[in-house]
Amino acid sequence: MLIGTIVKSNSHISYLCRVYGKLEKDDLPRPDQYAFGTFVTLRPDEDSPVRLVGVVRDTLLLNPDYGSLGPRLSSTRDLEVLSPDYLNETGVVVDILVLGSVEGGAARHAVPALAAGIGTPVETVDDEGITAFHQDARGRFLIGYYPQLLARPDPVVASLLLSILERLEPAFPGQRRVINVLKNNLAWKARVLPAG
Repeated sequence: MLIGTIVKSNSHISYLCRVYGKLEKDDLPRPDQYAFGTFVTLRPDEDSPVRLVGVVRDTLLLNPDYGSLGPRLSSTRDLEVLSPDYLNETGVVVDILVLGSVEGGAARHAVPALAAGIGTPVETVDDEGITAFHQDARGRFLIGYYPQLLARPDPVVASLLLSILERLEPAFPGQRRVINVLKNNLAWKARVLPAG
């Protein structure tokens, strides 16, 4: 499902996606469709065979009216009738962290060469797509972005990786021991190492 479009980048692998609002789409995404840890894809170019694969890392709420405490001439309800072209500029923006890419069905867990542009559509990934992204050509479990994420000075990364591992565990029953070791390592780091 399409949840929004890219409006900004913080780096080559970190993007801000504005979630579709009332006037932009009839079938609006529900909050659980852009929740923390949700896998998404971005196609850098319409004709490109490469799809960037990322995960929702954070949520930001936009409210430009906050802080403007002056009197209102019209209520919000009246604006719909008196000024139907009034733009509601409140919104939700999600921070997406790119984990790798997929080209020709092959997953690559590394910083992709291509970058997404402003207006790039962001779409959620179904369970089969998530499983395929975490397998190599021979169907073996793959989580090559794990060390790259752990190296980031980001207090949310441990929780994000735990969320990803818990989601992957049922899809890879033969790798349950490996996944449990990774989860225990993350839980230990979260308890012992100071955040930030």
